[in-house]
Amino acid sequence: MFGLSVLASFANDVDVSRADKSFLQKAYQDSLAEIDAARLGLKSANADVKTFADRVAADLAKANAELKTLAGTKQVTLSENPSLIAEAKSTPLGVKSDESFDKAFAQTMIDNQKRAIDAFEKAASEGKDPDVKAFAAKILPTLKVHLSMAEELQSRIGK
Repeated sequence: MFGLSVLASFANDVDVSRADKSFLQKAYQDSLAEIDAARLGLKSANADVKTFADRVAADLAKANAELKTLAGTKQVTLSENPSLIAEAKSTPLGVKSDESFDKAFAQTMIDNQKRAIDAFEKAASEGKDPDVKAFAAKILPTLKVHLSMAEELQSRIGK
């Protein structure tokens, strides 16, 4: 008797909307791809690219750790692999070299940050779960800083 009511109450506590679940899963996978792309930037000869890449990789790894904890409390399963779509957007970086790499890297990071900001803004404003909304709102300023840094990087190295 008592056990069933506790289980029913617990199940209601972790019930996450389909949109919130999808956001958590996609944000995690896209972030994994973004970290992989940032790690490619660490191979650049340009110190500014390396500094930016290191910052993005570190910030996203920290955010992903928080996201993983949140997903666990919400009983949302996350894939440990980047989505194929997100990964494909960064794949061309692996074949570029030197200055062409730096320019492509900056543009890729700008595009990635804009997509991430859109997704996090939507989750922060339209999410149903208060914890998911709070997480998205917490990470948004970091993503906006990354976008600003990527745009500044692009202005220094050219398009």
